[in-house]
Amino acid sequence: MMPIKTDSLRYDIKELLKSGAFHEIVDRCHVELTLARRENRESVEVTALLGLAEAQTSLGHFGFARDYVDQALARAEDIRSIGQTVDALNVRARIAREGFFQTAEAHEDYRRAVDLAFEAGDLRRYAWSLLGMGEIAANPSHSSKHAWRVIDIAREANDGQMEARAILLQSNAFIRQADYKKASDGLLVALRKAQTINDRLLESVIIGQQGLVLAQDSDTFQRGIEQQLTALEVARGMEAIFHEFMRLYTLAMTMLASEDFDDARDYFDQMLALSQDVEHKPYEMYTLGMLGQWHELRDKLDIALAYYGRAANAAREVGNPAYEARYLYALGSVYQSQWDFEGARRQFAQARAIYRSLEDGRNATRVSASIVYSYILAFASRIMKLIGFQPKAD
Repeated sequence: MMPIKTDSLRYDIKELLKSGAFHEIVDRCHVELTLARRENRESVEVTALLGLAEAQTSLGHFGFARDYVDQALARAEDIRSIGQTVDALNVRARIAREGFFQTAEAHEDYRRAVDLAFEAGDLRRYAWSLLGMGEIAANPSHSSKHAWRVIDIAREANDGQMEARAILLQSNAFIRQADYKKASDGLLVALRKAQTINDRLLESVIIGQQGLVLAQDSDTFQRGIEQQLTALEVARGMEAIFHEFMRLYTLAMTMLASEDFDDARDYFDQMLALSQDVEHKPYEMYTLGMLGQWHELRDKLDIALAYYGRAANAAREVGNPAYEARYLYALGSVYQSQWDFEGARRQFAQARAIYRSLEDGRNATRVSASIVYSYILAFASRIMKLIGFQPKAD
């Protein structure tokens, strides 16, 4: 049996990822990893580890995935392979954002990958890294800027998959800006390209996003839901856990926007069941926060407080301070709506302390403004009591 080359294994993994053959990747890469270590073929070893990390991420085994990618990154740096170091950073960033909602950590890895690839003159890896940065950018205009740069590189390199992903990124930026006509046009182009390269997983993601756009119009709402459900079933059939989780989330939010609270709750419950089925605490944390929002919208504020509190505790347990601060802020907002200003300020103060520790000045300033506003509301409530009007607490 001839030893496999790094490029051949990388190509095989890429093709299997397109079809959602994640278990096949795991089996194949375990064999190649064993052989590579036995024969001291370090580059193949790194590629096999990255294949395992990618497949396990898709299957929702994020702890295993993180272990594999850490091994791959360390090995790539040992052998001084810039290309494989960039690959490992991109995979590690994907695990951070898809598995653990750690966007700051993901951004740091993408930023380092962009710099390394650019310095090495590796335009293809530079573009993939830039694409990742665009996918987590808080500002849609930044996502759009990265998308156009990647589209140019993809066309020069004749890389259909990269171009389809970049057009999807551009379309998602339009969705975030509520420019649904441009988003729809872009998604149609991206879908055709995904179909041309037989990327079934990417195709399902695009179909789901088309459904999201269609659901914005009452005339096409039902068709939009059907397309999102189709994307959900494809994700389930592939055992693509992240895509299943996020499609359930999108369906839930679509139903919330249409004030269909019962169906929204059903999808949130499915998210919770999925997170518990794969025994992944960050997904449970995220869902608890969404259930808090659902109850808050239904004016069930005591129940909302319980869910937000559980979400904050879960965020603390998994070491995600950004989300802990988010849920503490949500707790403070609910307390404030109940005219419990001291309780609100306690939560706001904890959230602000976390944001300051993260050097997140924008959010720290936003929370500080909420603290000031709570004092103003407290003063106004005392005035109303003096004139005989008692604010009603929910």
